[in-house]
Amino acid sequence: MNIDQIIEGISRGDPRSISRAISIFEDDILADRAEELIRKLYPSTGRAHIIGITGPPGVGKSTLIGRLSGFFADEGRKPGVLAIDASSPYSRGAFLGNRVRMQESLMEKGIYMRSLTNRGFKGGLSLSALGACKVLDAAGFDPIIVETVGSGQADLDIMSVAHTVAVILAPGLGDEIQAIKAGMMEIGDLFIINKTDREGAFIAMKEIQDTLALGPHGKWIKPVLGLNSLTGEGFSDLTAEIDRHWIHMNSGKDAEGRLRGEVILIIENVFRKSLEKVMDEGGLTKEVMDRVFSREIDPYLGAELLMEQRLSEALKLQKSSK
Repeated sequence: MNIDQIIEGISRGDPRSISRAISIFEDDILADRAEELIRKLYPSTGRAHIIGITGPPGVGKSTLIGRLSGFFADEGRKPGVLAIDASSPYSRGAFLGNRVRMQESLMEKGIYMRSLTNRGFKGGLSLSALGACKVLDAAGFDPIIVETVGSGQADLDIMSVAHTVAVILAPGLGDEIQAIKAGMMEIGDLFIINKTDREGAFIAMKEIQDTLALGPHGKWIKPVLGLNSLTGEGFSDLTAEIDRHWIHMNSGKDAEGRLRGEVILIIENVFRKSLEKVMDEGGLTKEVMDRVFSREIDPYLGAELLMEQRLSEALKLQKSSK
């Protein structure tokens, strides 16, 4: 299946074409085939609201997403779900637990769901998720819900992927303090205390509200909501706040800022991959590293020399291609 056939299939909402396109991005979003796909796909994107769901393990993210996506489907929308799973840096394999838990229930309502891993590609987690979001966007899915691993860098990377980030916490697990330590208070656009049937739920909500009140205040006041994913209590309020934030995001500079962040993210990953290739190939890179190893120069100067070297080579390549 060539790229044009994949694009045509995506426009028809063909599940096989959608899955093939996502696999291309997941394998290596910086490869030539992936870049051709994104160039041809991009004009058909920009309509979907991407919602990031993050939070510590065990707070009920998967159950919440199943209920939320079903709620959207019942409203006549066409939600899609992407679940990020951790992969081994050695085997590049992953235990796709999210797929096992969610896929059957989502399929009953015709909701597309796909698990993603980074396949061991450093820094590419958010890029592959971003590419997958564009595929679902072009296929007419809206909103697109992205679930993070629940720990580590992926939870911060969701800022580069989602328009709206919801941080999920649960009472009685110490999640409120952990969220503050992990920087989630900064990345979240809204906060959810799940499992409100548990003791201490409303105390946890008050703690989060008090913490947010101490932070900087902008045009968007971050709401704190209580949910019960088993009964559905609070989900109408959640969807209303998500929609309200989407309107806020599209009201001017916030949308421009996110696109700027997306471009910077791509530049960072392209440059990282290019530099890793140079490091593997040796040549002038080996000379610089030998000087660092012998203590002739320090690592900071070595890094500057390598970046200057790579930028110079990139400029030469750009001129030769014109």
